[in-house]
Amino acid sequence: MTLDLPLLSAGVAGLAVTLYVLLDGFDLGVGMLLLTTPDATMRNQLVDTIAPTWDGNETWLIMAGVVLLGAFPVAYGILLPAFYLPLLVMLMALGCRGVSFEFRVQPGAWTCVWDRAFAWGSGIAALCQGIVVGAALAGVNVENGRFAGSVLDLVRPYPLLTGVTLLFGYLTLGAAWVRFRTSGALKQHASRLLHGILPIFAVLGILAIGFAPAQQAGVGLRWESHGLTFVLLTLAFLLVLILAYRAIHRPDDIAPFALTVIAFLIGIVGLVAVIFPNIIPFRVSLWDAAAPPDSQIFLLTGVAFVMPVVLGYSYFAYYVFRGKVEAGAY
Repeated sequence: MTLDLPLLSAGVAGLAVTLYVLLDGFDLGVGMLLLTTPDATMRNQLVDTIAPTWDGNETWLIMAGVVLLGAFPVAYGILLPAFYLPLLVMLMALGCRGVSFEFRVQPGAWTCVWDRAFAWGSGIAALCQGIVVGAALAGVNVENGRFAGSVLDLVRPYPLLTGVTLLFGYLTLGAAWVRFRTSGALKQHASRLLHGILPIFAVLGILAIGFAPAQQAGVGLRWESHGLTFVLLTLAFLLVLILAYRAIHRPDDIAPFALTVIAFLIGIVGLVAVIFPNIIPFRVSLWDAAAPPDSQIFLLTGVAFVMPVVLGYSYFAYYVFRGKVEAGAY
């Protein structure tokens, strides 16, 4: 049996993207929540829930980018110019988060300013990531293996819809994470936010799913041929979010967060089911975009050493800093 190297590389990239969305997703959500409270002590406690791990979570985004460049250079050469604008803004927003996170702990009158910068950086990064997903589903203009469109092609309603959807999805993850990791007034605050944010995320998610088949012919044909599968995934997505909503005021603190994570996983499965086996939806397949076998083997060998280290570090960090985060504890 011959090992399918492009498929294996795509699996590694997919795992890295999934871990990034889930881990850095609630980080970005917590960052945006800084805008929801004027109380400095509560804002510090919000940041304390992610302080030990937030920068490590972004490692998965770097790994996904490296795998895309090394294993699928054709796709990298098309997607980078196609999404240059939102990716550049996203990186600047993530950089703003890093700077503001360090400066907010310095004594002085600028703490509120840095908190707002951290929150806006988180929101802009989330919005840009969602826009990239929507623009990819809406179609990338490819001719002769190169991007043949404009950087402004993504200025369309559907990418904006997916951007706002992911933003509210991250907000939901962040509020559920805060509810899980805190107690007292901040936990109650997070529960109240979840009551308002989670239904909005559910509605936006259903709208994004519902309008997807109209974006390009390939998506519509995939829905026609596998309609039952996508209907079941959509119902599962909605059901899990309903269960998360009902669990907000129940004693089990982790239930809303765990259920929201499951909803994200269902969404990722649905997205993969729509575009597979393409790496650029209905334009370029995994195998057409793949690097030569020697490059794939070199990349996967490196990943075999690096990924267990990153996984081990992440597990260790979350294990050490487990439990409830009290005000001023960090």
